[in-house]
Amino acid sequence: MRKKLKVCIAIFAIFVITPSFSFAFQTEPTTLIFVRHAERAEDGTRNPPISDEGKQRAVNLFDALSEFEVKAIYSTPYKRTRMTATPTADSLGLEIQEYGFDDITGFLSGLIAEHAGYTVLIVGHSNTTPTLTNMVLGEDKFEQLEETEYGDMFIVKTSEMGSGSIRLAEF
Repeated sequence: MRKKLKVCIAIFAIFVITPSFSFAFQTEPTTLIFVRHAERAEDGTRNPPISDEGKQRAVNLFDALSEFEVKAIYSTPYKRTRMTATPTADSLGLEIQEYGFDDITGFLSGLIAEHAGYTVLIVGHSNTTPTLTNMVLGEDKFEQLEETEYGDMFIVKTSEMGSGSIRLAEF
């Protein structure tokens, strides 16, 4: 009889203690905010700056991010992406870090792990912004943005690649 009681107590402990024990080791989700660069100026080059309208949108981006605790900012090396990120970086005292596409899965996984519990801004392009969002979510939910489409924020909360929740906003 005592042996059955010990077995029952052990089973009870597994079901009651284990979930709370594993919960203590779960990390907080990372919020990744993907945006396309602001409107570009047409200067005849392959690397144009943003226009006056784009400069205003870049300021609007900083205002739209006020509800988030942005701890890191990433941009492609182009003028238009860096200029879109600059008002936010300057206001928060953050350095804009460049990213490329050599190991994009590793880059995204690293962001999720390194910035758990915080928010990261990632500035990209009409084709890369939805692609990166889809990669993190693990599904093809968004298509390439139209060339005239600016001001969308893809806000992903995730703890791992391939899953997460998405909220759309504008700036």
